[in-house]
Amino acid sequence: MNADELSKIIDEIIEEEKFSIDYSIDEFRFPKPDLRARWKCMFGCEYYGKRKSCPPFVPGIDEAERFLKAYKLGFIIKVPFGQNYMATKIAVQRLLIRLEAKLLNSYPMIFTVFPGGCDLCDSCDPDSTCQARPTLSSLGINISDLGVKIGDKKLVGLILLE
Repeated sequence: MNADELSKIIDEIIEEEKFSIDYSIDEFRFPKPDLRARWKCMFGCEYYGKRKSCPPFVPGIDEAERFLKAYKLGFIIKVPFGQNYMATKIAVQRLLIRLEAKLLNSYPMIFTVFPGGCDLCDSCDPDSTCQARPTLSSLGINISDLGVKIGDKKLVGLILLE
């Protein structure tokens, strides 16, 4: 799969779900893990310990690095959020879950990584089965290493295919 093929599938989902989002797709090259990103989750994020997408519910940075390096093909999705950060973030998280479901037969190991802590449910029961996916920071990925700077007003997620 290439970025153009993936974009067509994403466009179909956006149309079906009536999401109002723009996005760009880039090939993912795994950066060196940045422990500081994980620590920012642990010290300073209100989602820490409250959402399955966040530490301590996400494996440690060493296991995350091995997991991410097991993938040979992945893409970064960047979505500008404008005035309504939360609505855009939830739409992107839903889009990523739909994308996983749509590509599961072709890519049985597909896995997505959320922009920010999961907000698919109003409250999170860490003991329940849910659709939460880990965040970039929880996996030790600093978005600056993906070409996005803090203040760019872009949400960043990953789509790992094989």
